[in-house]
Amino acid sequence: MTLLVADVGGTNTRIALIRPGGPISQSERYQNNGFASFYELLSRYGETHDLSGLTGCCVAVAGPVTAGAARLTNLDWGFDTATIATALPLRPTGSVHLVNDLVALGFSLSGLSPDQLTQIKPSNEPGPSNSQALVAGVGTGFNVCAVKSTPAGPVVTEAELGHACLPACVSNTLLKECGSEAAQFTTYEHLLSGAGLSRLFRLVSGGGEQTGPQILAAYDPARRDASARAVELMARMLGVIARELVFQYLPYGGIHFAGGVARGILGSPASDMFLEALNGSATAPGPFEQHIARVPIRVINDDAAALIGAAQYAQTL
Repeated sequence: MTLLVADVGGTNTRIALIRPGGPISQSERYQNNGFASFYELLSRYGETHDLSGLTGCCVAVAGPVTAGAARLTNLDWGFDTATIATALPLRPTGSVHLVNDLVALGFSLSGLSPDQLTQIKPSNEPGPSNSQALVAGVGTGFNVCAVKSTPAGPVVTEAELGHACLPACVSNTLLKECGSEAAQFTTYEHLLSGAGLSRLFRLVSGGGEQTGPQILAAYDPARRDASARAVELMARMLGVIARELVFQYLPYGGIHFAGGVARGILGSPASDMFLEALNGSATAPGPFEQHIARVPIRVINDDAAALIGAAQYAQTL
């Protein structure tokens, strides 16, 4: 029994094979801009890997999934289960599933080991668990999913928060920092993404152009240059957003950040600015401060987590 799993983001795609009880194997990573469609990419993988005997397939997609069909939010790629099934040498009883990529990460939480997570903040106010957790993806785009642990397995809810309007506490801070240019940051994704980091850099540098990975690679808190200002401003905004997410979802099981931008910021000295914003009452004063203290913050540091979650999702159906 062999399952093909894929994690299709706005920039990269990962494909691998998983056997029951076994680890991920034959994993490959592709840049999406080298392919006209997911089906062309899938064909390339099949040229170099033996797909005979496939019993199923699960594809995690960075976009909403409805009735066996999906479309990427940040790339014009479409998906449907029937076409994927036709493209694969599935056994007669094999099936294909599509799932949102954040939902796949939500399903992965129960299967992640400690070495696949980095703790940024522990729970400082232990109390009864409500079995709720949250995954927040910050990479090419932004999104979240809520996870509720139950005796029957996790219940994971899909969302598209990246396209919702930013809360006033963020917009007001951006207005102070960026003046009228803050108007370009209208949604979560406009700010909290690789493209959002590039926009911040352009503003603080007076027109400079750098990609998100370039800005993160150049970040050095000892040099008070545009990269440092952009990264630390995003870290503060991410902390403010995390604070809002605590009250929106009460994830006593933790907020788990995923994605290259989240790892780049929270794995750097800028994590101090994130924590200051998360804990600072000046940012968002209000009651129930103990909720902030109770929620641990972790980073999913394994790029294969969504593949693990896709496999676990498929095996629950």
